Formats: sequence, C-alpha cells, structure tokens
Amino acid sequence: MVRAPTKKELEERVEQLIQEIEALQIARDDAARALQAAEGTVQAQQGELVAARAQADAAEEAATQARADADAARQLQAQLQAQLEAAAAAQPPAGPGGQDSVANLPEIPRPAGSGWSIREAMELDHPDYAEIQRSIRSLVIRSQLDWTDDFRRQDPDKLATFFRAARKAHPVLRRYMNNWATAAIARQYMQNKRKHAYRQGYIKKRPAPGDQAGNGPRRDGGGGMNGGGALAA
Repeated sequence: MVRAPTKKELEERVEQLIQEIEALQIARDDAARALQAAEGTVQAQQGELVAARAQADAAEEAATQARADADAARQLQAQLQAQLEAAAAAQPPAGPGGQDSVANLPEIPRPAGSGWSIREAMELDHPDYAEIQRSIRSLVIRSQLDWTDDFRRQDPDKLATFFRAARKAHPVLRRYMNNWATAAIARQYMQNKRKHAYRQGYIKKRPAPGDQAGNGPRRDGGGGMNGGGALAA
C-alpha cells in the first residue's frame, strides 16, 4: 500500500515547484529581452542596408554625372580648339613671312637678366610686333586663360592650346625657344588687365607665386613692358 505524503513533504514539493516556475519565468523574460535586442539589431542593420543602398545609388548617379561632365568638357575643348584653329587660319602670318621662311631662320633664346625689350629681343619692327600683340591678346581670351590670375598658375592644357594657336597664326613665333616671346606678350597683356581691374576695384590682388624683382623685360614709365608700350585693359 502506497504511503500518502506527509504535510511537510507536500509543502516542500510546492516550494520546489514555485522555484521552478520562477526560474522558468526568469528564463522567459531573458529570452524576451534577447529577442527584443535581436529585433533591434535587425532593424538597425536593415536601416544601415537601406542607407548603404542609397549611398551606392547616389555614388552611381554622381559617377554618371561626372562622365557626362567629362564628355561635355571634351566636346567643349574640341570646339575651342576648332575655333582657335579657324581664327589662326583666318589671320595672315606676321613677321618675316610664312612657315617656310621661318624654318630657315635661327632660333632665338630668351634673353638673360633684366631690362630687356620684348620687341627688340624678338628682332621685329614695330608694325610686325604690333600685329603679333593684337593677335595674342585675342588668343588669350579665346583660349579662356584666366587673366585675373598669374600667368604661372594658368591651366597647362589651355596654355598648350594657346601656344599652338599662336604659332599657327604667326609662324615667326616658332623662332623663340620654349614659346618665351608668346608667353612674355601674353603675361604683359594679362598683367596690365589686372592692374586696370585693381584700380577700378573689379578684383582683389592675389600674391604672385615666387614673384621676384628683376630677371625680365624692362618696364617703361607708363607701367607696361617696353617693346610695345603699356597695354590697355
């Protein structure tokens, strides 16, 4: 015959069951908190994924726009080159003559020191020099050189286009090593335009890169380089 549990045993069993229930409740609460944290992590990761996708889409759009801008810039450069070549072709050669006659003349290096005249160093008379001056002024604008900034800070590609157009318009400019004469006339023109703009208050002065006194063409009393006079803005 099975013995009936005593009151004490029943109380102990009830206490044990209560403890087990409490442990289960704690485990359930811990599991609920862990699930909530996991859901928060998933939501955060989903948000990061959405943001990453948006960034990727924006980057792709920016890349597409950059490619379109690059294509447009190349087309503009090609158009500018065509315009410069057309302008150069429309101008008669200045100086001693055309390209064939220039090929038989010796090259002229840039004068050393300071106080030299551009025109005299180029070995040109006043009419030929004045014609080259007018052409170079026009080509500076057509080549989109930034006359508000120092010549040494100009865009190399634009400078190359400018020098090619100047040599084509005036083959005599091929005589001057490393384009020094073309650069000197252009620099003179741009400096005088800047001075006029400074006086009128159109622009503010910028420090010239490594600008040193001397070692260049001499200046006359009117503020321009000798060998062509001060250039009007």
